[in-house]
Amino acid sequence: MTEIQPPLTPRRCLAGAAISGSLGLAIFLLTRAIAIALATHPLHSHNPLVLRLASVVRTVLVGGGILAVVVFGVFTVGLLVLAVQVAISPPDA
Repeated sequence: MTEIQPPLTPRRCLAGAAISGSLGLAIFLLTRAIAIALATHPLHSHNPLVLRLASVVRTVLVGGGILAVVVFGVFTVGLLVLAVQVAISPPDA
């Protein structure tokens, strides 16, 4: 059984780029808010294990957010380039 896919148009590429870009921006703002909140609230513990684990958790939170921002940014740029390519290429006969 084959699936029928809708045709690839620049409008669909630009819509996907807009969605991806807005999600990337939202994740960026969330990551920035998390990083600021973590930077302004220092840890109050004398236990070295607690300090190390908290440092790892903070690094994973901020690093994961930045990774998601980069992935969505690459998707957005790729979809924009695809929209240009589809707009320039001749239609298939």
